[in-house]
Order: sequence, then C-alpha cells, then structure tokens
Amino acid sequence: MIQMIKGCHIWPTSWFVPSVYKQPPWPTPTRPRQLYPLFPHPPWSHQVQNTLPSNMTANIRVTIVGGGIGGLTLAIMLEAAQIEYLVLERSSALRTLGSTIALNACALRLLEQLGLWPEVQKIAKPISAFHLQNDDLSHIGSIDFTFGEKHYGYYGYVMARPDLFEILKSRVPSEKVLLLKTVLDVMETDRGALCRCSDGTEFWSDILVGADGAYSKVRERLYHQLKLQNQLPSEDDQPLRLTHVCILGVSKTLDPKVFPAVRDKFSKFELMLFRERRCSIWLSPIGGNKISWCYGGEIDQDPKNTDSISLNEYWGTATSKVESLLDDVCELPTVYGCKVGDIINTTPKDLVSSILLEEKFFETWHSKRIVLLGDACQKVLPFAGQGAVQAMLDGVCLVNLLYDLNNTATSDFERLFQMYHQQRSGPARKAVIGSRLFGHFVASEGYLAQWTRKITLNLLPHWFTRTLTDRVMRDRPQLSFLQLIEDRGVAKAWS
Repeated sequence: MIQMIKGCHIWPTSWFVPSVYKQPPWPTPTRPRQLYPLFPHPPWSHQVQNTLPSNMTANIRVTIVGGGIGGLTLAIMLEAAQIEYLVLERSSALRTLGSTIALNACALRLLEQLGLWPEVQKIAKPISAFHLQNDDLSHIGSIDFTFGEKHYGYYGYVMARPDLFEILKSRVPSEKVLLLKTVLDVMETDRGALCRCSDGTEFWSDILVGADGAYSKVRERLYHQLKLQNQLPSEDDQPLRLTHVCILGVSKTLDPKVFPAVRDKFSKFELMLFRERRCSIWLSPIGGNKISWCYGGEIDQDPKNTDSISLNEYWGTATSKVESLLDDVCELPTVYGCKVGDIINTTPKDLVSSILLEEKFFETWHSKRIVLLGDACQKVLPFAGQGAVQAMLDGVCLVNLLYDLNNTATSDFERLFQMYHQQRSGPARKAVIGSRLFGHFVASEGYLAQWTRKITLNLLPHWFTRTLTDRVMRDRPQLSFLQLIEDRGVAKAWS
C-alpha cells in the first residue's frame, strides 16, 4: 500500500520520490552478464565495456545533491555501474560558472575509460608551458610541460569550462536530473538518508552524496547535526574564509591573422604579475580560436574577523566596479602583440564572471549514510584545474567501493565511507596545501619572493621538478568494473 507523506510516495522498496512521478524514476536494474556499451548508440568509435564480475552489486539508490562537474561525473560513473541515482540541482538549468578548466592525466585517463576522450580532444588544447612574467613583460621564468604525454600518457589539456560541462551533461539522462531543488535539510536513519527540499518534496535513498560545492548545504546540515552530538571537530566548525577574488571570461572567436597564438597546436599559460600590487593576469589560448583570461589576486583580511566576506562586500555592487577594475589593466601589453583590453573587450558582457576563491580542507567527510565529495569537503584554489580533478578522483574511489558492496546496512555504508576517507583524504589534503603554496608563490611580494620565483623557475634541475610532478601524476585511477585503459606513460600509475 502506497502512503502519501509531504508530497512523497513510500514505495515498497523504501525509495521515496516526488509525487509527480507515477512510478519510481529508476526501474529495477538488470545487470547483464555480457559485455555492454555504457550508452546505447555512442557517437564515437570507442565503446565503454563492463568487465563482468561474477558478484553482483547490492541494489543501491543514491541521491546526488549538486549538478556541477563533480556531481555529473559521479552520475556518469554510477550510470556505468548500473547503480540507481538521482541528481538534485537548485538552479533552473544545469550550467557552470568559470572560464576555463585544465585537466591532467589523473582525470583524462578516467574520461577516456568513460568514452569521453574523443570529445574532450575536440574542445581542448594541449598545454606546452607555463610562462611567468612581470606586467612589463620582463621574463621571470618558465615550466615546460611537453613531457606529460611521454611520462603519463597525456598532455595536460585546457578547455572552456562550459564546453566540458556540456559533454558531461549530455551523458546524464535528463529524467535523472531534477531542477529547482533547493535543499533545506538532510537527515539519516537506519532505513536511509532523507533530503528535504524547499518546494516540499522529500527524497529517500540508501545514501546521500553532497556534491554541492564550497558552500555545501549538505555539509552545513550534516555538521549542524554532528555539532549537536558533540562529534564535530573544532576546525570544521570554522567558516570558509575568502582568500582570492577574480574576474574572468573567454574571448569571442578571434581572427588568427590578428592573434596568431590561437592557431598554435599547443596552449601556453601566460601569467603576468603586477609589481606594485598582489594581483595577476592569466591568459591562455583554448579551442575555437579563443583566449581565456583571468584577473585577480589575494585578499588581505583582518585575522580577528572570522566571517566570510561576500563579493558585494569586497567589490561593492558588481557591474560598475568590475568594469572599473578591468579598465585598470586594459592598457597592459601582452605576449600576443596586443593589449589586455583587446582580449577582454571581445568577451560578451554577460559571460564575464566575478567569483570568490577560498581554500580549506575539512576533516569530516561523512556520517552514517551521508558523504561529501569535491569542493564540499576539500576546497582548493582552482590552479591547474585541481578542484575538478580532485572531485573526479573522489568519485572514482566512491563508485568503486559502492560497486563492490554486497549489503546495504548502515554499518556497511559506515565502513565504506571510512575506506573512502582513508583513501582520498591524504591526496586531497596535499592538493589543498599545494594550491595554497602555489598561490603564495605567485602572489607574494618583496625581494625574497622575487628571488624564490627566479630560483625555482630557472635554477632547479628538470629532474627535480619532474620528480615532484611524478608524485602527483602517478595517481591515475580507473573504474574497476569497466574495461581498463592501457597505461601508456613511462611513469606508471599507482592504480
């Protein structure tokens, strides 16, 4: 017998869904014991195949809160594992902010395994170098990245963030994404995890994944409950603090005759440091004969003030202030033979974004049936795309563990989440620390900082920098239940 409670059906399987559905959004999964393509008719030649384990995954139902890059990638992996899921997104449409994203071998091997690599190559450019210079174009130093393909099987690639987002979005069935679902509260019992939304709908599932970003509502409500039980570490009770602000965008399609760099096979990251203030400008050509740009810097805060600063508090009401800040840099020269303003002024005004940047590592990633992923538990500064990469690596680990789960008791999920935290917290903490150190490396002022940059970029031997890079890039995991991708790198992956 089906009973109505606050806009939800109670199904015999204990799976709660909105009353607008006449039946559960996920049919009972069938797990064929033969090789099968991940998607029915993929538009590419490489087909993703299951490796057919003899054991069968328990019937698990997952609610994903957040339809960003981390949430969508997790959904694609659950789709591959034939684990039932539903994505709840608070916006009226699936979309992403930001200009570009850079992905390295740690994420690209996974995307190839998921059959997305051919499409990613169409929108992306390989990265050959990172150039650091002053705002008068005087050279500071460079880092060569052309060894990436030989060492790790892939170059680093840079692409427009919305283009990658569209690829991911196209791989998640639309009926498995519900929009305008703003989370009010979450709770858990021995029966499952509940997500309550502002429109009165409630969603029960076996587990709930908070992939809803740095200001995660799932994390907020989870931490509130843990604090009431005196189970929340004091460091997790501190709010996120603003460390950087930036304005960013992507130019329109540019004429290669005027901007020759856009037709080059490789993209070179050009970073210009201001000598008189703690700000910088990033420029990088991407696919489609476009150039992405980002202007911003570190923020000094009163150490006594533990409250987070909003964008309007820092910059005032947005449009006029943003335009004023951009006017300050429009006359600066670039290595492309034009001025910064020649690139910025080609960007449609509605595609210019002003964003806050924070960094923090959270100690608490889960409770009994609620677990966090990506920026919700490890907010890194978005240098070199580390935030998206870490969210993808979180997802691989979590889905592999879920696929091998045979029982759905609360104690089983608790053990699974503990293993997830054990495997991922160490690399995630290093990523947060690494992004923080890189931010200081770029933004620090004074002669000591200048000499540190000079020595690091010009005098350290190549073998030393490659050894450091190897320690990061060897973490190139794959989904255990799909056909494995050959490890083409000289520096073999750990997993």
